[in-house]
Amino acid sequence: MTGNIKPENTDAKLEEQTTNFYFSLSKNWATGTSFTVSATGEYYTIGNYHKWAVYPQASLTYLKSPQHIFQLSLSTDKTYPGYWDMQSSVTYLNGYSEIQGTPGLRPMTNYNLNGNYILKQKYIVGLFYKHTSDYFAQSPYQATDRLALIYKNTNWNYMRMIGANIIVPFSMGNWYDARLTLVGMQARQKCDQFFDIPFDRKKWVFVGTLDNTFKVGKNLSFELTGNIQTPFVQGTLDLASTFNLTAGMKWNFAKDKCTLTARCSDIFNSGMPDMKVRFKGQYLDMNSSFYTRTVSLNFTYRFGGYKKQEVKEVDTSRFGH
Repeated sequence: MTGNIKPENTDAKLEEQTTNFYFSLSKNWATGTSFTVSATGEYYTIGNYHKWAVYPQASLTYLKSPQHIFQLSLSTDKTYPGYWDMQSSVTYLNGYSEIQGTPGLRPMTNYNLNGNYILKQKYIVGLFYKHTSDYFAQSPYQATDRLALIYKNTNWNYMRMIGANIIVPFSMGNWYDARLTLVGMQARQKCDQFFDIPFDRKKWVFVGTLDNTFKVGKNLSFELTGNIQTPFVQGTLDLASTFNLTAGMKWNFAKDKCTLTARCSDIFNSGMPDMKVRFKGQYLDMNSSFYTRTVSLNFTYRFGGYKKQEVKEVDTSRFGH
């Protein structure tokens, strides 16, 4: 390396501590109704950030009859940011774009409330409410004092979603099975401290998925899945609509000892949305040029009664790369 550039090593230290306690109780009735409630308490500290929190879990199932089932559930959990995102470093992608770390980035807390009505043990109508406080996401920002595009994870006030979903399975004879899933919801995203352009955005979004299975005899089947989503938002970003079509085949032979599967995901390479920003003077078009189409072919041969042993893996999700 020549010139005045001096390579330097970077050193960072994060001290994170978590203390937990847990309790649970449940009750079952002879009528089929059941109730469960539990809670996890946590004291979390990192740097100068300290927080006590309780994360309740609850579920209620009311069995009026096998044909009519009502379910209500509440769940809460926490999502931690990656360690790399919490560093005070800057990564330069090119002469224009950079990724800034966010020291003090807080974990997000998710609250989920769901209610379902199950008819004839297969048709489902549901309502849901999801509130995430301290939600964080990496959003782009065009600097006003220099020519730079900044990507940075920022804690929002919250992200909130409320909506309904319907699941309808149906079939024709023994050769065709399908399941239609429809979801409609309104999302609200609010952040008062996103650089100098705070936002409070609302957007309705609809998602439809149709899963199809075609059976040709006992050992051969084909699958075709289509998914469509209307435009959405993420912070200051506007996401275009997406469509994903996936096809697959499964063939069992040699007395079920051999299995051959083939699969093509996102056939039309349209599963990733185009993204743009048109917000408070920010003007940006993002063409990620993602190639999401994948083709896979798998062959499995079973030796006697072999069963794959499960191995517990170390969670490395927060280490990023």
